[in-house]
Amino acid sequence: MFALIFTVLFSAVVAYFATQNTVIISLHFASYTWSGIPIYLVMLGSLLAGLLFAWIFYLLNAISSSLTIRGKNQALKEGKESNLELTKRLHQLELENTKLNAKEEDKTLMEDNSL
Repeated sequence: MFALIFTVLFSAVVAYFATQNTVIISLHFASYTWSGIPIYLVMLGSLLAGLLFAWIFYLLNAISSSLTIRGKNQALKEGKESNLELTKRLHQLELENTKLNAKEEDKTLMEDNSL
């Protein structure tokens, strides 16, 4: 709804601007000359060209940010996988340690009973 209201207001401003600036000019660019162009069309063309360039720069920035985020997400995923593997290995080592401690306790008990 806001976009619609903004579009209507912007169109009204452009229409008012066009009615106030009806001077005909000649536009020279390099070796080309265009005659009979109302000044409001030149200004609107400049506005649209500026918006197009700004949109292109925004798009390039968005693509760059997206690629950076993708790389960071991949690194995060690899870190989580590494953490999972290390947690599994830690659990295996704890089990092995428990078994070795149990064997050591059995050995100690046998030696105490034999005396």
